[in-house]
Amino acid sequence: MSDETPEASRPLPSDLPAVSRLAAGNALRDRLKDKAGLGPISDAAASFLYDFFDADESAVSLLKGEWFRTLVTVRAATPGQLQHPDGDTYSVKQYPNVARLLTSGSGYVASIGNDGGVPESQDFLRRYRMTTCIGAPITYGGDVVGEVFVSRVAGRSHYTGRELAGVLDLARQIGYRMGPAVKAMDANDASWWPNDTSASEIGELGDH
Repeated sequence: MSDETPEASRPLPSDLPAVSRLAAGNALRDRLKDKAGLGPISDAAASFLYDFFDADESAVSLLKGEWFRTLVTVRAATPGQLQHPDGDTYSVKQYPNVARLLTSGSGYVASIGNDGGVPESQDFLRRYRMTTCIGAPITYGGDVVGEVFVSRVAGRSHYTGRELAGVLDLARQIGYRMGPAVKAMDANDASWWPNDTSASEIGELGDH
């Protein structure tokens, strides 16, 4: 008889006690094992978050000064959903409360009708045809270097504070791997970030 737990009976992240979250963290470390560079690490991290938090979209972005940069987005096809290319930069001014909460280290959870301290969430959830989302800061060396983001389409159950705690936990682990690559990119590529707000600011709301 197989020792594997059937997929349908596996506990959801919101039900996981601390020891099980640690096991999830071990699974994340396995997913990131031997990955080097921002591309492979962010791909593996976004895919893990997508699977583990039963998301319809997950993303890994960087944050520096007045700019966000989307590294990778993993999403299910949603008819009519806005798209934002990986690699694009967009201004923090579009998401001032998101940036404030990320840089404070607290993260956020928001749903349609409950903005979780992020008023702009109501606009981007509707624009992206989502009903609920979580954002958590990626930290390295005491600095916030990015965000991990998961969301679900309209009609699905809303994320809660318990799931936010899990995303925060995993975001810290992602930071251990991504941080050195982020710092190396900052040091070695002067064109990595725009020089001014005219360089790459977009008019539409951007992905996370």
